[in-house]
Amino acid sequence: MDRPDKLINNREARDTALFFAVLLILSAVGAWLLAGVIADRIVEGQINAMLSAVGGGKFNAAPDPDAVARAADELSLYGVSRNVAPRLMDSWSGVRNAVFSGIFGVCAAVCTLMFIRSVRALDKVYSGIEEIRRECLKIAENCDYIPMYAGEDLSCVRRASEGVVHVAQRLRDLSSALSNDKKTLTEFLSDLSHQLKTSLAVIRLNTDILAETDSLPPERCEQLIDETSSALDGMEELVLAALKLARLNAGAVEYRFEERPLAETCTEAVGRLAPLLRECGVTAKVEISPDIVFPHDRLWLSEAAANIVKNSADHAKCTEITLSAAVSAGLLTLSIADNGAGMPQEQIPRLFERFSHKSHSIGMTSVGLGLNISRKIAIAHGGDILVYSELGKGTRFDMAFLLQ
Repeated sequence: MDRPDKLINNREARDTALFFAVLLILSAVGAWLLAGVIADRIVEGQINAMLSAVGGGKFNAAPDPDAVARAADELSLYGVSRNVAPRLMDSWSGVRNAVFSGIFGVCAAVCTLMFIRSVRALDKVYSGIEEIRRECLKIAENCDYIPMYAGEDLSCVRRASEGVVHVAQRLRDLSSALSNDKKTLTEFLSDLSHQLKTSLAVIRLNTDILAETDSLPPERCEQLIDETSSALDGMEELVLAALKLARLNAGAVEYRFEERPLAETCTEAVGRLAPLLRECGVTAKVEISPDIVFPHDRLWLSEAAANIVKNSADHAKCTEITLSAAVSAGLLTLSIADNGAGMPQEQIPRLFERFSHKSHSIGMTSVGLGLNISRKIAIAHGGDILVYSELGKGTRFDMAFLLQ
């Protein structure tokens, strides 16, 4: 926007010009009235000076009252008096015009300087606003763009510019978060689709074999049915786990934190897995004192513990899993340890990634989401999960929570 456009199209500039015009008119009226009063005084002084000179006073001295009185008496015969109205004198108009020109000229100069200064200040503000507008358009075109500051320090334009910069930074962060979420969602859907396709392929193949072949032995038919049932169970668990993970990622879980014994929650987690643990020949023991109590959501923390126990039974090739807890220096640590084969250290950072591993057990089903869900639950409880493992000696998962 050009400078004339900025001044014409904004109401503040028009109001400033109108105020300047009104101020000039008032200055002219005031200067005219004041010039008349001053002209009266000046001409009255001129009359007294002339009368003093006629009455014998000195021309270059202040009027002598006695000389003025003598001149008034001598000139009374001609109608001349010291009380003659100054405005009747021929010089009065010239004096008033000269005084008016001087007073109005000064007032007009002051008003003009104020007007110019006001217009320049408005133009500076409008230029800053226009610069902010251009920066906003750049932000609209590119969410990652961070605008430059406009205006002088502590000015309104600078504060508005700072607000735009903060909004731009927040928008960039949101854009980055959305991009990461989109990438994460794409990868998750891709992995989930792959897992579902694998189970669907098994179901479709077994169903086609059962439907097209009438001479299959009963043992083979039973085997195909068991494989189909197992695939359906895996799909069901995968869908349920995906729904849980989606709720956790979306922040749609409402946790009910209550003061409860940790031993009861862990016992419930182990009890849910009892049939599967027996099938795998794994023994799970809860060695937690009933005196350890802290606020937590029983259902979700039980879910987290059960996922870790299931992961150990499914992947660690262990025969025993022990759940224990300890409180030290305001930190509660729930440990889930197994006596399995352990794992290399380079595998530990990838444990909590989705679909990072597959099940090696026939009796257990693993969809690769359990540990990721457990960690999100632990974080929601104000804690985190640490993993310690040694080849040939087993693995320990420590869920650490800060006590308030």
